[in-house]
Amino acid sequence: MHLFRFLAAGFFLLALPISALEAQPSDMQVILLGTGYPYPSAERAGPSCAIIAGKKLFIVDAGRGVGMRLAAFGNPWQSIEGVFITHLHSDHIDGLPDLFHNTWQFGKGAPFELYGPAGIQRVSEAILQFYEADIHIRRDLTENLSAQGGRINAREVKEGVVYDKDGMRITAFDVDHFPVKPAFGFRFDSGSHSIVVSGDCRPDPNLIRHAAGADVLVHEAYAGSNDPSGAPGTRPWSVRDYHTSAKEAGEVAEKAKVKTLVLTHLMPANAPEKYFLDEAKKAFSGKVIVGRDLMRVDTAGTVDK
Repeated sequence: MHLFRFLAAGFFLLALPISALEAQPSDMQVILLGTGYPYPSAERAGPSCAIIAGKKLFIVDAGRGVGMRLAAFGNPWQSIEGVFITHLHSDHIDGLPDLFHNTWQFGKGAPFELYGPAGIQRVSEAILQFYEADIHIRRDLTENLSAQGGRINAREVKEGVVYDKDGMRITAFDVDHFPVKPAFGFRFDSGSHSIVVSGDCRPDPNLIRHAAGADVLVHEAYAGSNDPSGAPGTRPWSVRDYHTSAKEAGEVAEKAKVKTLVLTHLMPANAPEKYFLDEAKKAFSGKVIVGRDLMRVDTAGTVDK
């Protein structure tokens, strides 16, 4: 038992957040934890990003590899304040079980705070069932891990303010990802700064309204024409039916008058970055950044790769 406690203490020390992850309380940063799409890529993990405000991290989506990407920033499990899921497509939740388990095993011993659309409660119950034997072993037999940390507080999101604490306000808003309903984007406001994450969507007035004046808009983008491939809503669903082209993302950013547009969830992942950049710049007069995994962008549009 003493050996297990010693090992657990060692894991705890390894899990301490590093100062490089911290942002000034009056500022925010976004870290792109995954910029890919469902097809596996060695260079691009599944869609996910982290918003840093002070010493707190807020995770938006948990695609494949999110745990490994967070490891690159010093395993900051104690700093994760909440996880926000835009919708329940597999590529946005593939890494959620691992994220929960790391936060429990190496974090601060508090429940995992999870926000998402209708159905998120069932997802959380499935994760706990999946880890049922492991939780029992680590909580009751070996490491004596926190029982509270092995819980998930799942909150079903609807449009409106979903978090308002210590100067951070997070607003969920509906986006058009039909036939996937509900689907959300999230706006993070802290002091005079704001970062918006679009989630998966078509261009939509509600997105433009909620992104208005943001310092940074993190928006998905696909490579290709946005000319309709057929009647709206025809099946099988094509990328054009419920995603946004790079040029359209630029149009959204221009209409919302944001300062910096960051393109992510790039489809396909091996398309030339210059293509995404050039297409977005056709419509957007501000700064355009084509995202890469582990890229960090502050509210001034400064990139730390």
